[in-house]
Amino acid sequence: LWHGLAASTRKTYSTGQRQFIIHAQLNGLYNPDGSILPASEPAILSWVAHLGGRVQPKTIKAYLSAMRSLHVDGGLPFTSVESPLVQRLVRGIKRYHGERDRKPVQPITLPILTTLLAQLKPGTIPGDTTTYAACCLAYSGLLRSGELTVGKGGKYSASLNLSRRSVQFLPTFADATHVRLTLPASKTDPFRKGVTITVAAAPGQLTCPVAALKALFIETPRPDDAPLFEQLDGQALSYSHFVKSIRNALSLAGLNPEIYAGHSFRRGAASAAAAAGYSDYEIQLLGRWRSDSYKLYIDNDPNRILHLSSLLHVAFTHLAPFEPPALRDFTAMA
Repeated sequence: LWHGLAASTRKTYSTGQRQFIIHAQLNGLYNPDGSILPASEPAILSWVAHLGGRVQPKTIKAYLSAMRSLHVDGGLPFTSVESPLVQRLVRGIKRYHGERDRKPVQPITLPILTTLLAQLKPGTIPGDTTTYAACCLAYSGLLRSGELTVGKGGKYSASLNLSRRSVQFLPTFADATHVRLTLPASKTDPFRKGVTITVAAAPGQLTCPVAALKALFIETPRPDDAPLFEQLDGQALSYSHFVKSIRNALSLAGLNPEIYAGHSFRRGAASAAAAAGYSDYEIQLLGRWRSDSYKLYIDNDPNRILHLSSLLHVAFTHLAPFEPPALRDFTAMA
């Protein structure tokens, strides 16, 4: 039962669950038998009203999902979250307090990636070969930061994280035109069947992921079960270390490092694909998205929008109402 949810999900849920229990204790919102669970509708309403204006409406909804999970774990009935009163209260909070705009990390587009890589000196400065290869692969493979690194406090496992075995150079190491990367576990692969993605080489380009990985394998040979990316201390590349490394390089390039993070590569590659005219299906395929959520990652080019707007003034207007070709010269039967 415990493993029915990912450890990261349980960690996220624990925040909302803990806040409800504290609120119930402070306000004496106990059941007649003195228990807090199952949560009563008045207790949930009091808690949600307390959260209004303090956290985002979407956070309140996430907290309610956390409470539902807590009841499922305990085999307890929990219908309060589906209550029309609770739903209307959440909607009222959103209408009254509003919802702040998202402030996602900015995309690392190809020009920014090239600028970032120019600050690194692989083969000269220790650790730069790893950072260089990780950046190229993150962009080219549209990788999630959790697929590339080990999370805070996490321990490396070859069955969960990228290892040297995860990379296969094809057709050969010497003449590789692409790599086949196997992700042992990912967000859309909860049962750890493994997901294989193909990443093409970009011969002659600074951003070529295949060349960067080959340089890494040559400079620091490791056993097959060793982490694909390692820090100078020999530990698997952590998220915090990776972000610190790219921000240092961005700072050297004169860019604001605080607006970029590990997910910036995935967002930048998705935006580049959209700007290049890739179809929705192709972008979802590259990024392994199962829904339209990929659209949240795409930044629309202001120049493109300006161009489309200008075309409205020169668009050709049909003198006659448009009708499909199949209906032209159609004679109805009596």
